[in-house]
Amino acid sequence: MSSPPVGHFAQETLQILIASGAIIENDHFVYDSGQHGSGWIAKDVVDEHTDREDGLCRLLGEAIRDLAPDVICGPATGGLIVSQWTAHALGVLSVFTEHDDTQAVAGADGPVRGPFVLRRGYDRVVAGKRVVVVDDVANTGLSIRQTIQAVRAAGGQVVGAGVLVSRGNCAAADLGVDQWRYLLEYRIPSWPAADCQLCQQGVPINTDYAHGKEYLARLKDSR
Repeated sequence: MSSPPVGHFAQETLQILIASGAIIENDHFVYDSGQHGSGWIAKDVVDEHTDREDGLCRLLGEAIRDLAPDVICGPATGGLIVSQWTAHALGVLSVFTEHDDTQAVAGADGPVRGPFVLRRGYDRVVAGKRVVVVDDVANTGLSIRQTIQAVRAAGGQVVGAGVLVSRGNCAAADLGVDQWRYLLEYRIPSWPAADCQLCQQGVPINTDYAHGKEYLARLKDSR
């Protein structure tokens, strides 16, 4: 896992992540997409420090300020936190999407949680508004894409998307937006579960972070 040369926002972002112990390498993780990989950005440990969370989201706010959003929207739970702090930095509204677990989604590597939807009257909040969709870390971009779809279905105008950290696995075209902003690109290799090198080597799956616990539970139920 390696990061490219860093710029203004990237350097400060990287320093905050390192200071928080958020970068985990040489382990075995299962991502939201169902793919496996060797690294994880443990954004939750940053959330424990509100000054660091505030610092990161102020940077993201500056990165998307020119998009002139009326509303910031993020997928729960990590994107919810980023949405609120970024909206606070910009002085605009904040809403979030959440999984609809009444619907089953067939992923390439097995079932994943239901799609992200707007509830709690947030569909009315985004209707007719300029919306930027944000998240903490973009792995495959699935959560962001589903949130974008939910906002558009409610009549919101998605003017861009942004994250604190991109793993470099998705671009603006993949997300269906013209503007894709991130503070830091930190590349982490990943593979379909069937081709996972770590599984083949017998490396235990991390159940403290990502979706390893759910993955192992599904494996047990299928036997």
